[in-house]
Amino acid sequence: MNSLKEIAKIIKKSNSIAIFTHINPDFDALGSSMSLYYALKKLGKKVELYIKDKLTYQADLLLDASILTSDDCSDKYDLYIATDTPALHRLGDYADIFNNSNNNTIILDHHTNYDLKGKYNFIDVGFSSCSEISFNVIKLLKVKIDPLIATVIYAGLSSDTNSFVNGNTTATSFKNANELTKLGANIVDVNEKLYRTKTKTELKFKKYLYDNLKIVDNIAYCLIDLDTIKLLGGNKSNCSGFSTDLISIENIQYSFSIAEAEQGLYDISFRAKQGFNVNKIAKELGGGGHLCAAGAKIKAENIETLAENILKIIKNQG
Repeated sequence: MNSLKEIAKIIKKSNSIAIFTHINPDFDALGSSMSLYYALKKLGKKVELYIKDKLTYQADLLLDASILTSDDCSDKYDLYIATDTPALHRLGDYADIFNNSNNNTIILDHHTNYDLKGKYNFIDVGFSSCSEISFNVIKLLKVKIDPLIATVIYAGLSSDTNSFVNGNTTATSFKNANELTKLGANIVDVNEKLYRTKTKTELKFKKYLYDNLKIVDNIAYCLIDLDTIKLLGGNKSNCSGFSTDLISIENIQYSFSIAEAEQGLYDISFRAKQGFNVNKIAKELGGGGHLCAAGAKIKAENIETLAENILKIIKNQG
């Protein structure tokens, strides 16, 4: 493990930098990577931010997608940085280029790390968001944090704490939010775009969730296959909030959703009330995350059978 001061020194010495984050990036992935992009541009670095997946509707409204590139990473860089990504496969098409550049790679993350290893690593699960780690790096780089950078970081922090209600919220979360607000973060815009903007398609998915949720003892879950996702006119990102909604039901201690990403390949999202551990459950399925929020991607022949297996794993955990 390296200190953030060491990380900042390595970045300062590098002239060309490639930044990556995980596939299907959420606001924390975008906040941690985009804030670094803007900061490094201010330092006069040659920098590219590689993201192939299309942003969600809300992210497209709030953030400037024009700075992203979906090209193959064929250029040679002095340094490669991965943010908010604990597993190599989560880098998608950029996994090989990062893995094969291990003499000049940096990992910044707040998840328990699995098989993604960098030459230099700062991984601290005590941070509620990876965006806050990028915030600290940018300050060490002596970059003037303008309202644009502050807003991007704040969006990542707010999203990963679910507007400061998740169990990962700490005193430091509020301290950083306060500092970012003073630096000009547009918190009104963030709140409007993140929490008060819904498309008609998203409402269709919400209706599907509430019409099809299932409850077994203290577990709530919902399943949605690829055909249904297409019929509703959306994609798997429209299902990303299912488990968060389900965990809010009274007397529910665990929730999960299973969405078919492609034929036979399923995205699983877990949530838990404070005092319960879904990271352990996700690990059994080859995934991971935090104690109260985790995920996995798994191949299976049948979504119903997969759900039954997950219920058994949760019940066995007690």
